[in-house]
Amino acid sequence: MRLWTIQGIEIYNKMQKDGFAYCTLPNWRDSAEFMRAYRWMSGQMKRRIGEPPIKEIEYPIWAWFQYDSAKKKRPPKNPLNVSEGVSAYMEIEVPDKEVLLSDFSNWHSALNGWPLDNWKQIERKTNPLDKAAGKYLGFNNYPAEIQREIEASWKPIFDLNRRDKTVGRTHRRNRSIQASFWVLRQEYIRSVEFLERKGNVVKQIDREEIIKR
Repeated sequence: MRLWTIQGIEIYNKMQKDGFAYCTLPNWRDSAEFMRAYRWMSGQMKRRIGEPPIKEIEYPIWAWFQYDSAKKKRPPKNPLNVSEGVSAYMEIEVPDKEVLLSDFSNWHSALNGWPLDNWKQIERKTNPLDKAAGKYLGFNNYPAEIQREIEASWKPIFDLNRRDKTVGRTHRRNRSIQASFWVLRQEYIRSVEFLERKGNVVKQIDREEIIKR
């Protein structure tokens, strides 16, 4: 499966040194909401594509299957996608059986702790709790039973043929589709470009320039 991923130079260097790289802790470690969503995704990967091949792996590597649509698969090289500092922009080929695809727009339901499916039924349970508290409680403050129901509503994230009027993209070819997998291996790399972001400026740099620093 052809994918694109943008990783910090330290990930690329580790892969060059060891032949592979993986994630033990995502960049969103300072957000309890995001960490919960990442743990949920890791659990789904274990069920759908199998356990991580290395026991130290806790979270997935992320990539794009199609950034905007089937016609615009490659992610643009802009500040939205490139982190501050030096990154490796890689085109990779990963075995299909190692990849879990999901709808990027619908993934935001998991990131925000919102229901994706059966949301009216779930809101009938959460609205009274929010009203009693005088504020929106959020996923982490709901009873465990409601949390499990909200998590169960996220499963359509993986249905790329789902008719989804809320995001205005009903056909697979028009969806933003992300990919997650456990290990980035050196042999998966088809091409690599090195990018440097300083503020809102992203420029391509040579590998030799990185080595000299």
